[in-house]
Amino acid sequence: MSQTSKTIHVSIMGKDYPVGCPEGQEEQLLASARYVNEKMQRIRAGSRSVGLDRIAVMAALNIAHELMQQQLLHQQSLLTKEESVV
Repeated sequence: MSQTSKTIHVSIMGKDYPVGCPEGQEEQLLASARYVNEKMQRIRAGSRSVGLDRIAVMAALNIAHELMQQQLLHQQSLLTKEESVV
């Protein structure tokens, strides 16, 4: 069974992007777009005339770092729970 997808328009750094989105996940996509936009806006505000490509790469690296930090915390939490069971 394939999931129905529709196009959602998101705005990042003043540019509109059409993005395919599975039905029922529109709010998550819009929240993700807002998060990326906020990250990019902060980087632009803290930098001297930096190109959009560089801002996007820096935002991607920052978001990847946040994700990896959360994954590490999750793994440590699982190990702690396992140790307390044993």
